[in-house]
Amino acid sequence: MKNKITIGIDASRSIDMLQKTGVEVVSDNLVSSIQNQSVKDNNLNIIYYTPKKISWLPKENQRILNWPFKYLWTQIRLAWELLIHPPDKFFVPVHKIPFLILLLSFRLKPESRMQRKTPGSRIKSGMTNKIELYILIHDIAFIKTPKLYPRARRWYLNYDLKRCLKKCTKIFVPTQAVKNDLLKHTTVKENKIIVIHHGYRPFCHSELVSESPEILNQVQDDRFRVNKSKTGVKKKQILYIGRLEKKKNIRNLIKAFEIFYSNHKDYELILAGPIQMKLEKIPHVKYTGYVTGEQKHNLLQESNCLVLVSHEEGFGFPILEAWDYNLPVLTSNIPVLREVGGNACLYTDPDSPENIAQKLETLTFDEHTRAKLKEWGSERLKNFSWPTAAQKYLQEILQ
Repeated sequence: MKNKITIGIDASRSIDMLQKTGVEVVSDNLVSSIQNQSVKDNNLNIIYYTPKKISWLPKENQRILNWPFKYLWTQIRLAWELLIHPPDKFFVPVHKIPFLILLLSFRLKPESRMQRKTPGSRIKSGMTNKIELYILIHDIAFIKTPKLYPRARRWYLNYDLKRCLKKCTKIFVPTQAVKNDLLKHTTVKENKIIVIHHGYRPFCHSELVSESPEILNQVQDDRFRVNKSKTGVKKKQILYIGRLEKKKNIRNLIKAFEIFYSNHKDYELILAGPIQMKLEKIPHVKYTGYVTGEQKHNLLQESNCLVLVSHEEGFGFPILEAWDYNLPVLTSNIPVLREVGGNACLYTDPDSPENIAQKLETLTFDEHTRAKLKEWGSERLKNFSWPTAAQKYLQEILQ
């Protein structure tokens, strides 16, 4: 009988109490889709490592590693578990590979764990049977725009990336643009980098969903508990969704809206997401803070269009959400967002508030442009599927 292959996955960013934004949404959807794919393979055993129970994952697949402290669960508790009870393969979809595992990247044979190392001796058996490591790198903005990161954090991220590129069997990235960045700024071998686009679970375009209701209910997105028949009244508001941080180019977006607002004083800019930078209060700019799935659903239903004029992105989920809700999109003319948006977005120079404002004018009032972008967006949304992405991840890990 063929031995089962054990894949360990760090699911710590999918615990129930977290406020879910971009990377946590990736973790939830990817983990649930991998679980759905894995039940079809009797030779596959999946272990989800987590500090707390995850309500929507099978209990028998979870290894709950309790930890009384707020920090260092990954670096101490998870690392210890991987060394004592190593899986065949270990995949990190969001967080970090424990530093100790990156340094050692091997597992001890059972008999070697009981041996004592005497002076001048070596336990050769402890250097065999390596754990294969796999990681998803979302972007390398800390290399491309270093001024946006504190020096200590930048040093740590750079060092961690170098270890991952050296030790991991494969590096997953969500776009070709991120792969190109890695090839340009690091010495990693090209064949080690695997591009797999993120998926999307449509809410409004339910005909695009290929999963059962049970799988959909696994994902902790309370949009799926909203009454779909409830239609929001369109308001004169322009919507941004995401963290409010420097790399998202929030200041230029606000400057652009000030120009737009000078001619359209009945409009409002909604900045929906956790605030991670200092921003001035402006009467016609609304900061919502973190929004739940239901609040996001309402904002997407009510808004006139969506803007995403970031300097750096790894993927650009808000674009897909806008397409789902039939909203036209204005986004930065940068490679990663061109790759995701294709012909279904209007593009602008993120460094020019004047150009952003001009494109906002077009996106808001040119009905022909709006209609075409909506049509193309709905069609392009079909290219992004979590079941397809999960299948590709498992194929690459199991090769």
